[in-house]
Amino acid sequence: MSQFLIIEVLISGFIIGIIFFQTTLSAPIVFKYLMKEQSSIYIRKIFPKIFALMFILGCLSTSINIFGNVQSVVNLSVCITTASLSFTCYVMVPATNRATDSGNTKKFKLLHALSVGFTLVVLFSNLMWPFFI
Repeated sequence: MSQFLIIEVLISGFIIGIIFFQTTLSAPIVFKYLMKEQSSIYIRKIFPKIFALMFILGCLSTSINIFGNVQSVVNLSVCITTASLSFTCYVMVPATNRATDSGNTKKFKLLHALSVGFTLVVLFSNLMWPFFI
């Protein structure tokens, strides 16, 4: 296995870890122990950073794949998917916040469902691609 491929596997591991940390540790604690106003501030600060970090890692992995001559179509697809869906989620954050602030529950639920769905695609694609090497 090439060094570039090993680095890409590690990047996927970081992405998986970020998503697992947020969903299994951070979010449950925030919603259980913080007041609504405090949890709102935390959520509005952490999610843009999470999506930005996953976007950067997806771009880094894409660059390594292309310039490191990894030649894995499956891996390249996952890298591009990770970067594009993470960027899309990042861009959706302000609209999601506006929907919450204006009480537009229908729009909030749609945007939230999309970001959760996109994040799940990123999670499962990063979990699965190493099995196709």
